[in-house]
Amino acid sequence: MPIYMYKGFDSNSGTTKKGEVEAETLKTAKALIRQKHKIIVSSIKEKSVATKSSSLLARMSQQKVKLKDISVMTRQFATLQKAHVPIDESLRALVKQVENETLATTLSDIKNQVSEGKSLGDATESHNETFSKLYINMLKAGESSGTLGLVLDRLADYMENKIATRGKIFSAISYPAIMIVASGGIIIFLFVSIVPKLTKIFDSLKVTLPWYTKLMIGISESLQNYWYILIALSWLGYFMFKKWLATDKGRLRFDNLMLKVPVFGPLVMRINVSSFTKTLSTLLSSGVDIIQSMEITKNVIANRVISDVVGEAKIAVQEGASLSSVIAKSNRFPPLVTQMMSTGEKTGQLESMLGHVADAYDVEVEQKIEGMISIIEPLMIIVMGGITVSVVISMVMPMMQIMNQIR
Repeated sequence: MPIYMYKGFDSNSGTTKKGEVEAETLKTAKALIRQKHKIIVSSIKEKSVATKSSSLLARMSQQKVKLKDISVMTRQFATLQKAHVPIDESLRALVKQVENETLATTLSDIKNQVSEGKSLGDATESHNETFSKLYINMLKAGESSGTLGLVLDRLADYMENKIATRGKIFSAISYPAIMIVASGGIIIFLFVSIVPKLTKIFDSLKVTLPWYTKLMIGISESLQNYWYILIALSWLGYFMFKKWLATDKGRLRFDNLMLKVPVFGPLVMRINVSSFTKTLSTLLSSGVDIIQSMEITKNVIANRVISDVVGEAKIAVQEGASLSSVIAKSNRFPPLVTQMMSTGEKTGQLESMLGHVADAYDVEVEQKIEGMISIIEPLMIIVMGGITVSVVISMVMPMMQIMNQIR
């Protein structure tokens, strides 16, 4: 049960009073303070909320709310709503069930606001740092249509699918990343430890070295003598890239390039198409109007090129154009998407068609990721193996010359 900190005045003596009281809601706490303690309340805050808002250190140490935490909570909320449990009681149960402390505190505040008469959507909107626009607008649509349980189920499905897609992308990237780090470590070890020792032997014997061996020795000396400059230049390059990427022009160019990269580009396109169709389908099927749905969807899409197309389509739809015609004119979406959207608009089943497209592209994304992994694995072995062999050969060839001279 929440604890509230209050300040006020004694109704008899007029003296200043402050203290704490335990109550189910803010309204109940005020009534309890007035009736039991005879105090006129001037200010009152929930203890956990008051403490966190007053301390920067506490805010910094707050447990981060992950998408998985919200997804699990939403699924539980949907189950309670489908069982016809009142919203405030459902929220009270969720506060006790969720493991994330920050999310528990947030839900406690939402529960208090709902108990005081606010709608669930409005109460959730006051915590927009935790809940996305998509989440908030779908809650509002679910409340107004009386289908909150169904909407929460759709939200949970949407988030679970998003988590699964992220996991697949991470698995596709993690293996090549581990190979690059491991191979890079081996190559640096060769240049920093082995090459210098062999160089001393070559110098002492005054062997004439081929150009490729001199190149390897030059790289080795650079790593040994100027490593700090190389690290500084790497960080500077990374910083400048991030700064450029933060600009509208830079982001647009980078995202456009990502769509054109061989092998990787088609995967990026499918991921963004899946995100577009799934988000728009989820919003429309939950009762959110198409203009608001497209605005939210535009902000959800990661690729700026695709996002801008959706933004332009939203404006065109406001002016009376059909969504499918605008999407088709952009030449950014595959024909299957525009054809299915056109069919959906003609039959009045746009959200259903978008859902089918999203499911189809989810399967394609999974297949593309598996295909990428199968290509990247041998490619990385060949590239890293080739570099290692080049270093070894560059050092072995002069050694063989020395052996021939001795003979």
